[in-house]
Amino acid sequence: MGGVDKADQCLSYYPTVRNQQKKYYLKIFRQILNQSVWNSFVLYKKNGGTMSHLDFRLQLVEELAKIYGESKHSSQNTTSSDRLNGRHFPSHIQPTQKKKAPTKICIVCSQKFNEKCQRVRKESRYQCAQCNVTLCVTPCFEKYHTVENFKKFGTLFL
Repeated sequence: MGGVDKADQCLSYYPTVRNQQKKYYLKIFRQILNQSVWNSFVLYKKNGGTMSHLDFRLQLVEELAKIYGESKHSSQNTTSSDRLNGRHFPSHIQPTQKKKAPTKICIVCSQKFNEKCQRVRKESRYQCAQCNVTLCVTPCFEKYHTVENFKKFGTLFL
């Protein structure tokens, strides 16, 4: 009973289950996830680890953010120097069975805000085949491949 009580006590400091949660399976998932983080912390301590539980959780979040924290628009196989120095050409997004002329959100336009302070949603049928990102042909394609920090320009109003 001592181990169970200790685990319950330590997990009570990091509540993940919400009382107002309407979907029961999310409660169960969060509880299992919380318990698995605790179990991994116990194994870490048994193998000679010296971090506290809070430090362990923070380190876990940082490591997961490094691995899976990529933006859904950014390409994993293209570095910034490749993006700026490589040879890039616009190409059409390939049609699928459901859509003959598919479109996706331009990543440069999606960084901009309109006069109502809402994100701009502009879709394009073109992408850079080498970077695997969707871009408007003009001016976003050029801006994405010539400016080091193109997101800085996204805060401007249209």
